[in-house]
Amino acid sequence: MSTLCGHHKNLKNGVGKCSVPMWQMGVPAGFCDRPAYGNQVPFKMYERWDGVWKRMDGGYDGYVPALACEAHGGPAKEVALNLCDYCSLCIAECKSNPIFGTGRGNDNVCECDAFEEKPEADPDIYDCPIHGPQDGPDCPRC
Repeated sequence: MSTLCGHHKNLKNGVGKCSVPMWQMGVPAGFCDRPAYGNQVPFKMYERWDGVWKRMDGGYDGYVPALACEAHGGPAKEVALNLCDYCSLCIAECKSNPIFGTGRGNDNVCECDAFEEKPEADPDIYDCPIHGPQDGPDCPRC
């Protein structure tokens, strides 16, 4: 049986590995090892008619010795908000002092003085990430 290592107990650059033990045919088979961003999030439980305790939200309620991935009740990865996705101004023409985040590209702005919200999109046009703008509520080719 494997033992918990440092990457199962501690975060390095905000990421660790899930510490939930895995089993195959009744034999220990290591750990989950999916990316984990913290310990298991607290949750409410209830007792079923047969005396078994279950989570109220139906999530994983098994043993978690240290860090947990999202599938085993750990916190989800934080997603940084890129203001360029919501601003109507072009960053190349912007005359303010934008504060850049840590993502890729030069348009990953997390704070800006000249922010102007984009107008609402037309609800009759669906913007498919693969095929582009489509008429109707969904993409007929997907």
